[in-house]
Amino acid sequence: MVAKTAVSPDPEMTCNSCCQGPAGIPGIPGSNGNHGQGLVGSPGEAGQPGAKGDMGSDGLVGEPGAKGDHGQKGEQGVGQPGKQGPQGLHGMNGLKGERGEPRPAGQTGEAGECSTRRSAFTAVRNTASSPPSSWDPLPFEELLFSEEGTDFKLNNGTFTCNVPGVYVLMFSVYKSSGESLYVQLRKNGNSIVSGGVHDADNHQVSSSAVIPLHYGDQVHLAVLGQVYSNSNHYTSFTGFLLYEI
Repeated sequence: MVAKTAVSPDPEMTCNSCCQGPAGIPGIPGSNGNHGQGLVGSPGEAGQPGAKGDMGSDGLVGEPGAKGDHGQKGEQGVGQPGKQGPQGLHGMNGLKGERGEPRPAGQTGEAGECSTRRSAFTAVRNTASSPPSSWDPLPFEELLFSEEGTDFKLNNGTFTCNVPGVYVLMFSVYKSSGESLYVQLRKNGNSIVSGGVHDADNHQVSSSAVIPLHYGDQVHLAVLGQVYSNSNHYTSFTGFLLYEI
């Protein structure tokens, strides 16, 4: 903007004070100047690490994830078998089945082989006997019959079983007058059957039994009192195998 000077009508007269006129109309703005070019500064030094912050509070529980796929079957483990569990309850009886149709009879089987083993004996006394103490085994003096392989000892009147089976055993023991006599048939020391008399007359004491004997079982007669016998064999002991077990 240019200030204008007021012209006095009288050239020789000058105004001691300048008067400013009204503002003029603004001029047209000038064009922008060129940008200045400044220099780029060098990078500053790296700062020191800051202190570790406090641990934050636990976050909210997330929603359950989707079910994953089944994994592959693992290898069979090696271990000792477990203890047997308790026995389960009995199941209910099943329904009765229908009766089957009859079938033709089968062929007759071949006959089995019969056993040829035997065991039998009859032992007798030829003289009287007075056992030294009560219930001693009664000895015998002669075997009237003994199957081959039968184990009978005369000195103690004992039969030992070597063919297991069911046996018939019998005894007959004579008592002379004036004495009491009691007789027991014993198996392995235990009484099986007994007989006895207690008066002054002569008597025959006898009894019998059918019993099973296993291998090694022993039987004998145990007596209490005096036994009489002679060549007529008033006193005897008999046994034989009825059938094998």
